[in-house]
Amino acid sequence: MIEHFKLAALELCTLVDRVPADRLDGPGLGEWSLRELIGHASRAISTVTDYLAAPEPAASTVRSASEYLELVLRRQGDDEAIALRGKAAAQQLGDDLPSALARLASAAIAAVDAAGPERRIAIGAGDGVAMPLGEYLRTRVFELTVHGVDIADAAGLEWTPPTAHLIDALHLAAVNASARHVGVEALRYLTGRRPEAGLEGVLAAGR
Repeated sequence: MIEHFKLAALELCTLVDRVPADRLDGPGLGEWSLRELIGHASRAISTVTDYLAAPEPAASTVRSASEYLELVLRRQGDDEAIALRGKAAAQQLGDDLPSALARLASAAIAAVDAAGPERRIAIGAGDGVAMPLGEYLRTRVFELTVHGVDIADAAGLEWTPPTAHLIDALHLAAVNASARHVGVEALRYLTGRRPEAGLEGVLAAGR
């Protein structure tokens, strides 16, 4: 997963470098401008560096990426706080977004390489959540994949994430949908049982 994280971080840098400057202060996602959406996405990189700078926890309390998404994000999902952090991150990036993102990616990649694959990582500040680094990086690849699509859509760009990242993001999203008791509805969309979703041919053989 370390190599997947490196690739996802660099993919975001390349994508943001393609974003037209005149689109940055236009609509991004929800209440975010495109610039603020990029700021939010950048936290999927910067948090890795920040958390690896803290002492290693003695044991993991969360075992997997799917458990993190199912339990931790649901518990900590303060929409207003998330929105504000995205806006603050955009301000910290400054005007030269590609250069700022490249510095964040370089720092995160160096921190991951120094930590090694067996490292555990504590998430947040005093929340008592700790997990294997590899599984946390999997959640970061998920974020970078999903928000990469958001950024490309908002910027009017064609962009496709690496296939492995896309497949794993779909898997984690499906697990999360099931945990929220909407797995059956998600399956209906993906197999074309909801024509209004525009997915009629996704799994035609399953009809």
